[in-house]
Amino acid sequence: MSGIVEKDTESTPAPAPPKSDSPPKRRDKHLYQLDLVRLVTFAAVILDHVMLGVIPLTNVAAGGIEIFLRYSRYSFFALTGFVLGYQYRNRDLDAVTFWRRRFKLIGIPYVAWTLFYWVYSRYRVGGWDNVWNTIDSGEHLIVTAKSLAYDLATGNAWYHLYFLFVSMQIYLVFPAVLWVLKRTWGYHRYLLLVSGAFHAVLLFGMLRPPLGVLQHGPQGEIWSHLLVTILPYQFFVLSGCVAALHFEAFHAFLKRYRLASFAIGVSVMAATLGYYLYRIDSGEEMFRATNVFVLHNAFAYIAIIVILYGLGSIWQERRNPGSIADRFLKTAADRSFGIYLAHGLALEELMDIVHAHPTWQVWPTMFLTYLGTAILTVFIVEVLRRSPISLMTTGREALAADGQRPWRLIGVGLTGMVIGVAIRLVFDLRVGDLTALVGAVLIATAGWVAVRQRSEAMDVEGTTDGELPVSEKIGANS
Repeated sequence: MSGIVEKDTESTPAPAPPKSDSPPKRRDKHLYQLDLVRLVTFAAVILDHVMLGVIPLTNVAAGGIEIFLRYSRYSFFALTGFVLGYQYRNRDLDAVTFWRRRFKLIGIPYVAWTLFYWVYSRYRVGGWDNVWNTIDSGEHLIVTAKSLAYDLATGNAWYHLYFLFVSMQIYLVFPAVLWVLKRTWGYHRYLLLVSGAFHAVLLFGMLRPPLGVLQHGPQGEIWSHLLVTILPYQFFVLSGCVAALHFEAFHAFLKRYRLASFAIGVSVMAATLGYYLYRIDSGEEMFRATNVFVLHNAFAYIAIIVILYGLGSIWQERRNPGSIADRFLKTAADRSFGIYLAHGLALEELMDIVHAHPTWQVWPTMFLTYLGTAILTVFIVEVLRRSPISLMTTGREALAADGQRPWRLIGVGLTGMVIGVAIRLVFDLRVGDLTALVGAVLIATAGWVAVRQRSEAMDVEGTTDGELPVSEKIGANS
């Protein structure tokens, strides 16, 4: 039967497709399922930080929620490995070019936010006088240089910057990892087994007193800073890379067994929660029971990541291009990195309100703090994405000037300033200063956007009149 079909196909040539003047559509290679995973993960990490700041550490219900929220740490690195593996699975990688591009997009924001949070932490303690004291003498300058060097070398300037520091380590070793994976095709399962075994042994040792050999020397320094190295996360990074290299098989498997993976994942989460309650009832400290490096919690983290990918694949299959939901997720994916970087600032400012009202009900306070953190963070990032410092603060070039409305930006900026001043004058809260400052930056950004629009319009007019744009004139005459 197949031979007859092939013969008929050859003897009766198919009519040529009609010619079209429009260029062929480029295949959309965007992994829309990851947009949902990324959005939920960033929302989860912010919620975890809010709960840690607002709810007492002894709250058993909060601890049960936080166990699952802490999957976000591993999800970040699994996503990083997956995206890198997917991008380079069918093409060669030039290590120098790769490093130059990646470190520009993450290294510059890392340095910028490290410097900002370093100054901000001193300002929070003693105002501008305390900041000035860090540079008012040669001795203080030396101490400042050492402190900054330490924070840059450890991601310790603020509690969430470790993610960027570890990500740079991933970028550093990824060319070698990709080289190994492409030359061990057919043996990836064994690499994952070795990686998983190392992960288990490492986690087992991290929550116990270190061996004598790990208490001194370079190895002692590494062990004491283990959580800001790639080592505790290498299994998730490698798993993401391997899944991406086998993307078709991986995606088809989870699609075929989607309901089964959901059922198993929920069962694992239920078992993890039950064991957590048992350990708490047995007298275990909350810190240990909810610790992100406890080995038995890792199974729940894997389950959550798999469930989220399954939900993301459902979104990918059913999404309506151009719909409100589609545009929202696209925008959220664009802003997610900046939101992660800026949320620590927004939350810290709002915590003044929480600390001033210790008698407020815990759960409503947590919800309002989370909502306020999300709103203020989005406001900050929307301003930064339009500003000249977008690349150094969000890892992305500034949004195109075309389509933006400077007068609307000015209106929003003025509104932010009014709200900020009112918060400061009426409630005497420093979050008002931040809100007003961001509004002022937006007004200044509106002027920069207007200048860009005028410059681009002049270039278009020059091209229409038969002249080269200014930028091309410079290039032609150089």
